[in-house]
Amino acid sequence: MSEADELRQRAENLLALAIKAREQGQFATADSLLAEAAQFSNEAEALDTAQPHSDRRFFSGGEPVHRRPDKREKKE
Repeated sequence: MSEADELRQRAENLLALAIKAREQGQFATADSLLAEAAQFSNEAEALDTAQPHSDRRFFSGGEPVHRRPDKREKKE
């Protein structure tokens, strides 16, 4: 598993914990966990950007794969 994948897994685990915390009314804890998860996710994205050959959007031949639009991207 790549370092970026490990960071994504940590982010997913933290998101699951944040959901549980929010369900239990622990909003400050949930917000803290969400912030930490976002940091891990951003670090994973930075690693993928720095190392495009390991990016999931590319085949071994370097051809980009069509990807789903990022929900954070501005809609025009």
